[in-house]
Amino acid sequence: MDSGSDDGTPGAARAAGAKVLEIPGAEFRHGPTRNLGAEALPEVDTVVFLVQDAVPVGRDFLATLEEALRADPELGAVTARQAPPEDADVFTRSTVERSPAHGGQPVKLGPFTPGTLDSWSAREWRGRLALDSIALAVRGPLFRRVRFRETDFGEDALLAYDLLWGGWALGHEPRAVVRHGHAYDPQTVQPRYRQDAAFFRERFGLRVRPGLASLLKGFVAELRADRRWLQGEGLATPGRLQASRRLRWAQVL
Repeated sequence: MDSGSDDGTPGAARAAGAKVLEIPGAEFRHGPTRNLGAEALPEVDTVVFLVQDAVPVGRDFLATLEEALRADPELGAVTARQAPPEDADVFTRSTVERSPAHGGQPVKLGPFTPGTLDSWSAREWRGRLALDSIALAVRGPLFRRVRFRETDFGEDALLAYDLLWGGWALGHEPRAVVRHGHAYDPQTVQPRYRQDAAFFRERFGLRVRPGLASLLKGFVAELRADRRWLQGEGLATPGRLQASRRLRWAQVL
């Protein structure tokens, strides 16, 4: 974070009455940093985590997330629906709107018996770690017991793993919406997806793309999904389709 000057976000947050904790950028880690913020709170019923560029839509965003937790005692945590930023480019929009986080229907995953959890393969686990700390609400008393793991990456997936093993369900609440998305190009997309693949390989033993056939299959699937989305939006120009090939090859590779 910056020094907290009047022109910076910390200064603006303080002026609005927020408590701001500053750490050097070199010491930032996804899990411990979020734990630090939660520890600074009083003993609240619900803790909500937002990344700095997630913009809530509407004044009832927080109340809607909290209501979702209150309505179902089996839910340990709930994520908000993600929509692309209003100024997002076409591929950011395509990526966000094709993701499970953009789903328009409520989702409840779990709770599951230990036997069911123990039967899942690494690939099945990957599809069920359905929390995203971009916009995430967790029961306060529960989070004080569980917390994020001391990790540099994948803190939300590991929290989902721990909550499922703890007998809790995970939820997705589409009535609570945040605008969020990253504009990647072929150069910047590779480090992000490489980090994601490394996380699942190191933590779960899952090789996301174990060979050439899998890589090509993923590439073709991404191209088809982009093409359908672009055609549906009336944006399928030759230039955009060529840009899709460059971006998705770098992403899948």
